[in-house]
Amino acid sequence: EAARLPLWRLSLPSTTPAAALDRINGARLIEWGGALRWVASGTDAATVREIAAKSGGHATLFRAEADLRAQAGAFQPLAPAALAIHRRLKAAFDPHGIFNPGRLYAEF
Repeated sequence: EAARLPLWRLSLPSTTPAAALDRINGARLIEWGGALRWVASGTDAATVREIAAKSGGHATLFRAEADLRAQAGAFQPLAPAALAIHRRLKAAFDPHGIFNPGRLYAEF
């Protein structure tokens, strides 16, 4: 059953207690002394990312059906300042938008 669920990679401070992730249901694996947590879960993307951010980390959608990847995106949404920097870099290095459009973020 876990093989069909979306697989999330959460990068968190190693001191983050397991209880901080209680709202994310599913099978878990902890690596890197607690700093990397893998979770196979049907919990919605916004909740997973909110919990990761509140714990001082971020969540990456590592494996999921195409419709969920298209809707939620693979990576944690960028903060406005980081998004502005990414846009300027993309415009400078790829002014015609031909290199992997939408590959990392839909905005690019």
